[in-house]
Amino acid sequence: MSTEDDIFLTTFNKMIEQLNELNSNIAAIRKSIEVIVPSIDGLGTGFTNISSQLNDLTKKFDVLSTNISKTQSTKVFTPVAKEKPSKKEQVTKKEQPPAKAPQQASEPSIQPSHTGSPQHPIFIDLFQKMNESTNFKQVGETLIEALEQIETSFSFSRVFYEIRRIGNSFIRKGENDFPPKEKIGLSEKILDWEARLSE
Repeated sequence: MSTEDDIFLTTFNKMIEQLNELNSNIAAIRKSIEVIVPSIDGLGTGFTNISSQLNDLTKKFDVLSTNISKTQSTKVFTPVAKEKPSKKEQVTKKEQPPAKAPQQASEPSIQPSHTGSPQHPIFIDLFQKMNESTNFKQVGETLIEALEQIETSFSFSRVFYEIRRIGNSFIRKGENDFPPKEKIGLSEKILDWEARLSE
């Protein structure tokens, strides 16, 4: 045999060896695939089962929510029969006088301990506003406002100074509750101021 024939045979043998190796690799890959395929099939079956269970749950939830909405609608629209009062009850209700609103004990109207009430319109208005006031600041502001009218209606007097001093002291106390005892004491002062200014 020539050298060229030897080279060809050597090359051909190598190619056959490589083909055999490739064939064995393909066989190994095929075996691996045969092992994997059943696992993939199992996963697919598992996913199918989960999907069907989810569908069942969704249907059950829809049925449940429909039942709940039905029961709520029947509860809301159930008519309640009102009992008509008997003739006796109707008569007694008509005869009863309307109940009076209870007066709050914390805010009594101003009633001085000694007899008398203001005569001048400025002082009458001052008394009325005092009854409506609930805290020191309101009372103080009411006194200062009244003082402006008093100064224009009466001759100069030490009373002006007293009203301003007490009004400002109340304003400084702020929005603290003005107790009934203070109201009674102040009402007596107001009557005294009016009497002194009218002399």
